[in-house]
Amino acid sequence: MSATTLRPPVTGRRAAWGAALSAGAMLLGATVLLATVEAVTGLDVFALPFVASAAVLALAPGAPLARPAAVLLSYPPCALVAVAVTAVAGPSVWTASAAAVASVVTMLLLRAPHAPAAVCAAFIGLTGPGVGYPLHTMLPAVLIVLGAALLAGRLLPGYGYPPSRH
Repeated sequence: MSATTLRPPVTGRRAAWGAALSAGAMLLGATVLLATVEAVTGLDVFALPFVASAAVLALAPGAPLARPAAVLLSYPPCALVAVAVTAVAGPSVWTASAAAVASVVTMLLLRAPHAPAAVCAAFIGLTGPGVGYPLHTMLPAVLIVLGAALLAGRLLPGYGYPPSRH
């Protein structure tokens, strides 16, 4: 078998490049929006959990973890659980671990898994940003990421978000 028979057809490579560039453009748009909102407003929305969410939506827009409902239903309760755990235990690596575990349990009970929400819970447990964090940081950041993905789904060829239901 020659090396040329192992390569995907040109149309396959072009499609792969198109999908990869569309995903990259979506992630770029989301991170630029997060960074701009942070620079203009001073809100700490450019944070790892939200960049991770944008990456999940860019890489696997059709995955259950990327469903808009999963994103919207996972973050608020996970953040609230983490704020409560942190209020009781104080910020530490142990609290971050407990908050992450509690968030995974919460997401599974809600049937809304979105792994970056556990990162958000761990961040809250580690840093103790306060009770206002879910409203003044988490909510705007999640809406920015989802808005960027929804806009990209309409504008970027090869990027399908939200996924169509069959």
